[in-house]
Amino acid sequence: MDYNLYIFASGSFLLLGFSIHMLFTNIGNTYLNKLLASMMLMRGLQMIYFIAVNTEQTLIVSVLFNSLGPFLFVFGAFLYLYVRGFIRDESRLQKKDLIHFMPFLFAFIDSIPWYLLDAATRADFISDMITHRAFFIKNTFVIFPYHTTSLIRNGLLLTYFILVWRIVLRTGIIKNRRNNPVLTNWILFFVVITTLSNLNLLVNSFINIFIGSTASNLFLSNFRVFIQSTILLGFLGYLFYNPKVLYGFVFVSKEYAVPGKLAVIETVDLKQEEELLENQQTEILANSRKQTPTIHEEEIDRLKAQMISIMETEQPFLNPDFSLGDLAYQMSLPQHHCSYILNEYVGKNFREWVNEHRVNFFIEHYPSLINTQTIVSIALASGFKNKNTFYSAFEKVTGQKPSQYFGK
Repeated sequence: MDYNLYIFASGSFLLLGFSIHMLFTNIGNTYLNKLLASMMLMRGLQMIYFIAVNTEQTLIVSVLFNSLGPFLFVFGAFLYLYVRGFIRDESRLQKKDLIHFMPFLFAFIDSIPWYLLDAATRADFISDMITHRAFFIKNTFVIFPYHTTSLIRNGLLLTYFILVWRIVLRTGIIKNRRNNPVLTNWILFFVVITTLSNLNLLVNSFINIFIGSTASNLFLSNFRVFIQSTILLGFLGYLFYNPKVLYGFVFVSKEYAVPGKLAVIETVDLKQEEELLENQQTEILANSRKQTPTIHEEEIDRLKAQMISIMETEQPFLNPDFSLGDLAYQMSLPQHHCSYILNEYVGKNFREWVNEHRVNFFIEHYPSLINTQTIVSIALASGFKNKNTFYSAFEKVTGQKPSQYFGK
């Protein structure tokens, strides 16, 4: 087995392991978990099939050859539904989305004649496939011609990739990736790596259609394997360099809940979080009063203006983890100086002040985003850690619930 197959074997077992883990976990958004697990399972089995063909494992090839085919017709649908569901905070399949799975029925019907062949004929086909190192071969036992099914399958995959990139670009998550770096990094990483790997598979399929999968084309086959192995090696290398990109999306645990629509990955008790923040603010305020800074009025006016400028120009409040320590660091001041100025001259503690900016940001951007995003997703993009904190802060700032404020 050459190094390409070693890489394929490693990648396939990783994908299968991740998919089994996600299929049986009940943490986070189980709908998105199962969509992602299904895609990983399909690609993992496809890679095992490839390894079986190249290592002449007749039994594995015969099991996967026709049974895997129909599922590949809906890989693009799973990808589109996952990306759309992730961005729009969907937690279940809609009835209208069942149309995306119609190609599976078409491919399944097309594969029925294979199971009606006698064992000797099937064995001959499998032997021919192993000889030619082909995922599909030109055959006469199916209902529709090989070229037709391949073009339909590849056309569907291309169409879904266009839809995926369209929804990614239209939602503006690339432009606003600093607002939710962990979540945005994951969905962009997933879409890019999936696009690259599937483009190579599309090239492979088109070569089989227009040139043919014969022994004379083994050089092209090996070259395609090299490209796919390079993509997979880059994928694994990136994961070793930045494993956190998987936390909450593939590595799903109680500490890292899977988000829906660019949502929160931290699972926290809201009451505990509120109490902790209140205690921190009380402690800082108490310390600031015990150690009242000796700052001239002119200097206080300058520092207050600097605080306001930072919030308006740099918008650090969009980071859900923005803290008093971060503000103090930006201003090169002790934390209790910042807390003193906010409490005595702005009239709000740090948390109230930051949440007010987040609420104002939400109000400003709500009209232009509500047609493509949910209220919760806009709130998360405004810097809130979860929907409960948002609703509490919104009502405290405006005196109304969002639905009342916007007249809904």
